[in-house]
Amino acid sequence: MKTTHRFLAATAAAGLVLAVLLPPPAAVLGHGGEDHGGEAKASTGVALTDEVLLPKESQYLFEVRTTLAVYSGTYSRATLYGTVSAAAGGEGRVVVPQAGRIVSLTAQVGQLVRAGQTLAVIEQTLDATQQIGLSTERANAQAELRAAQQDYARLQTIADIAARKDVVAAELRLRQARQNAGIYNGQAQQRRTTITSPISGTVDVFSLAVGQQVNQGDELLRVINPGKLRVEAQVFAQDLAKITPGAQFRVEGLQGQAGAPARLVVFSNVVNPVNQARQLILELDAATGSTYRAGQAVNVQVLGQPDGGQKQLVVPTSAVTDLNGKPVVFVHTEPERFKIRYVQPGAVNGQQTVLTQGQVNENDRVVTQGTYQLKSIYLNQ
Repeated sequence: MKTTHRFLAATAAAGLVLAVLLPPPAAVLGHGGEDHGGEAKASTGVALTDEVLLPKESQYLFEVRTTLAVYSGTYSRATLYGTVSAAAGGEGRVVVPQAGRIVSLTAQVGQLVRAGQTLAVIEQTLDATQQIGLSTERANAQAELRAAQQDYARLQTIADIAARKDVVAAELRLRQARQNAGIYNGQAQQRRTTITSPISGTVDVFSLAVGQQVNQGDELLRVINPGKLRVEAQVFAQDLAKITPGAQFRVEGLQGQAGAPARLVVFSNVVNPVNQARQLILELDAATGSTYRAGQAVNVQVLGQPDGGQKQLVVPTSAVTDLNGKPVVFVHTEPERFKIRYVQPGAVNGQQTVLTQGQVNENDRVVTQGTYQLKSIYLNQ
């Protein structure tokens, strides 16, 4: 009992000491008028700065490329729609000269051939009427030859009393009869025609086989020279004034081909009565235009001098991108720092874009490759 009372007394004393040491309870108040409650606001996803930091290693990984913004004296004045076609000597169509059967075919699809090279041999085939006519003509030629031989032999026996002019006429008749007989005999024995390539180039796709029957006027195959191409474009009334004597032309493919310069061949003075357009003929360079093919649709950029002769600031078209609905370019200001510059694009073609307004200056180094990666980093930083 004494132990129990001592334990209770010790416990009560400890509680009293703890109560004395702890401060009395008080109300908890907010500070500074701040609201610590309510729902959290969603992030806008927009970075707070106007730059992107990208280490050199990442620049090499993303293949970031830059170029200088410059003032240029030419820019796109108009965009025309054209079609690529073969120029003179760029396409050769091989046509069957006579109905017959293919007995030899040396050409293969994709084969490089030269002008005059044998492509096929065709043997003429005759129907029943033609065969009867040929046999009749051959028989008549043989009969004429025998008659001429007999007449000439008779005059030779009486040459001393025959008139000289009769002997000469008989001799000429005999020569002509022999020639005619030889022609008809040759036609009966050999009726084959050799088909040769009209130009040097590559044999295009065809579907022929040895033994196949072909008709006169049919197209056997085509030989294409891809180095000789031209572009035909239609110029309508609103663009006529932009085709100036000093204008330059650039062809841009719709299938990802790189742009290629083109040389003006002729700007026709004849107006198409159907669409009231004038025809513009351009010629592509053999080296830079080798990626284009006949029949392909292209854009033709008409490049001319700016109005008033003043140069305008231009950057590569690939440098202009979209950020939150606004056109921007990335400027490489320091080795690992890229600044965002908002711009106002003007005239645009496949190679250059005129900047009418913006924070880009001449000789600023703008990013032309890797803009997508920079934009992604900016929006997620």
